[in-house]
Amino acid sequence: MTSCSRCHSRRLGFTLIEVLVVVAIIALLVAVLLPSLARAREQARGSACLSNLKQQGTGLSTYSADHKGFLPWAGSFRYSLMEGEYYVGTGNHDWTRVNTGVLYPKYIGKTPDLFYCPNNLTADINGSRGKACFLQRYAHPKHGDPDYEDAHNFPISPVGAYAYAVPVVSARSPRDAGRDMYKDSATETFWDGQSNPYKLYLDDPTEPDPSFLGPFPRGTRGRHNLPAVLSDGYFGGYQGYHNKAYNVLYGDFHAKRVIDPHGKIFAAQLGPVRPFSYDGINGAGRVYQVWDYFGRQN
Repeated sequence: MTSCSRCHSRRLGFTLIEVLVVVAIIALLVAVLLPSLARAREQARGSACLSNLKQQGTGLSTYSADHKGFLPWAGSFRYSLMEGEYYVGTGNHDWTRVNTGVLYPKYIGKTPDLFYCPNNLTADINGSRGKACFLQRYAHPKHGDPDYEDAHNFPISPVGAYAYAVPVVSARSPRDAGRDMYKDSATETFWDGQSNPYKLYLDDPTEPDPSFLGPFPRGTRGRHNLPAVLSDGYFGGYQGYHNKAYNVLYGDFHAKRVIDPHGKIFAAQLGPVRPFSYDGINGAGRVYQVWDYFGRQN
């Protein structure tokens, strides 16, 4: 009996080889599953971003119906949700809502989370210029309010994650008008008479660098049945990127995923467009070329 008990106890244990085989199998499963889990998480974030754009599109459509076909005022900075009126040409220092920030709260409900792409880490919803900043400025927009913050100090203005109406001059509005969304009256000159770099891009005689997104011949630039109105960030450090693609909202307020061709847009790490400067189609013009590319993908 004693001998059989010892044999039985040995059968209940595992050999070193068996343990190593199990560990190897677990390691293999982890190696196989982790990339799939990462892709699933990224797809979920991309879907959340696309949902944000669709809900803002619904708000823009309703806003248009209430404002005779006009869409919200474009700010000087295309990710801003509010700016000092000084920056959009009035000279005052009160806060004004611009870009899609105008939709809050009447047209999107009390959900400023919609302004933030989960992959845009620069425009972090919980960052110093994120949701809490926006709500504070919204509640205290007037100079003289004890809790007012200086609206002439742009670095403390609230920002969102999405680029709005890139071709439009500051303090002008695009129109809810299909291919005529960006009329000359909204894109031609700034309030002080300066030329808009977007118009210079449209007329630049230089062919784009084919190694980027072109060539987009002059005469075809900016001509789309449904131009882009809102997109993931792609310049000025505000990158919203989803499995080598950007999400874009179009002029009929449908949103879709647009592939970044060979990762060229992301790799370019484009700087912000300065309001009164244009250094050619292969410089600042590439910001407009990307917007043009988005329009061509509808």
